[in-house]
Amino acid sequence: MYKFKSTKSNLWYIVIVEQYQHHVFAVKFYPKKWTNSKYKYQKLTNTNEPRRIINTCINVMLSIYEQYQDASFGFIGASRINEGNRETKRYKVYSTIVATYFSDQYFFHKENKDKSAYLLINSQKLSSHPTLVSDIENFFKEQYYFD
Repeated sequence: MYKFKSTKSNLWYIVIVEQYQHHVFAVKFYPKKWTNSKYKYQKLTNTNEPRRIINTCINVMLSIYEQYQDASFGFIGASRINEGNRETKRYKVYSTIVATYFSDQYFFHKENKDKSAYLLINSQKLSSHPTLVSDIENFFKEQYYFD
C-alpha cells in the first residue's frame, strides 16, 4: 500500500497493489477520505486532476516492473454511480494514458471494452508462454465471474 498527497487538491490518496496468478498486478486508488465507502472507486472528486493521480499510479507500476521483470498489469475503469460498465469514463482516460506509457515492445495490450478492463501482458513472458493471455483471462473470469 502507498499513499500520497495531491499538491493541487491537498487530498490524500491510497494506492493498493494486488498481486494475482501469473504475476499480474492490479493498481487501485481512491481518496483516503473515502476509505470506508463502498463507492470509493465509483465516486468523483471533481478536482480535475486525473492525470496527476494516474501518473503516480504509473510510477508505482514502473517500480513493480523494475522489481519483477515478468510482471503484467491489469485494471478496470470503475463505473460512476449510474454509469454502465461498457467503456466507462475512467476506462477511456486510463486506457489512453496507459497506451502512452507502456510500449507495445514490452507489453501486449488487451482490452475488454464491454467490461472496461485492460490488461498489459508482459511481452517477454508471453513469448515463452503463448497461452498467457487466455490463462490470465480465464483466471479473472473464474475469480470475478467475468464474461
